[in-house]
Amino acid sequence: MKIGLLGLISSDLTDVNYNKLRFAAELGFHGVGAHLNVPADTVSDQTAKNARAAFDDQGLDFIQLWGPYPCIIGEDETVRREGIRQAQNIIKLASKLGVAESGVRPTSLNPSGPWSPHKDHYKPEIEDRLVDSLKEILKVAEDYGIDLILESHIATPLRSAQAIKRIIERTGSKRMKLNLDSVNYVGDFVTAYDPSIMINEMFDLVGEYTATIHVKDFYLEDRLTMHVSETVIGTGMMDLETVLKRSYEWNPDGYLVIEHLPIALIPVAKRNLTELCYKFAIPLS
Repeated sequence: MKIGLLGLISSDLTDVNYNKLRFAAELGFHGVGAHLNVPADTVSDQTAKNARAAFDDQGLDFIQLWGPYPCIIGEDETVRREGIRQAQNIIKLASKLGVAESGVRPTSLNPSGPWSPHKDHYKPEIEDRLVDSLKEILKVAEDYGIDLILESHIATPLRSAQAIKRIIERTGSKRMKLNLDSVNYVGDFVTAYDPSIMINEMFDLVGEYTATIHVKDFYLEDRLTMHVSETVIGTGMMDLETVLKRSYEWNPDGYLVIEHLPIALIPVAKRNLTELCYKFAIPLS
């Protein structure tokens, strides 16, 4: 398997240069993804060309491109159409960069942010609107030959493996793929104390649609009710043995991706993940 990194690049791509990517290359990462913090159509052709050259110089795969866009599940049709347009522009930029995968998130009805919860997220009409928006975005993905990678979370319409499977299949496109992130589905104490049942269900139901695996860890804060926080790989409660073994069964050549860590903690996370792969007999490329 290969180990990838998200979180190193979260910018307008103007900072993607030798020094930025050498950090990842020296740690032994096989590939790096990028999150835009500006609309994709504001990135110039020259900036895209420079970023691609920096990846090629370091021999790193440019594994995925993600970016911001307005809500695609709300009732405001003007906002939804703009969200679709901007998500389509990320695909077009991914093609220009030679990146095979463009990320897409379901967004949120909560104005606090794209991953914030909302009481209406689980209503059938919201799922219908999400499917309609994904179908529109997929038209461009099909035209450009780019896979659309769905990021999911229990707080979104993609609340379970069953919902993910249903929504992907409703789009009717072989370009619709999933980034499988098991930490995003730790939603109760039973799952937190024994994540293996949830992990196996995810792989059983949606493994065939999965493009990449996000490998993270978590702990429960010692507070009233449930508070889940992410932590460095190998220092928390996630059943990483099951995650890694099922990942290898899913695709021996696939990507295990580290994310959501400050730069200072990336080296220890990479070391811990590598050691776990050796421990559980997961070959690395």
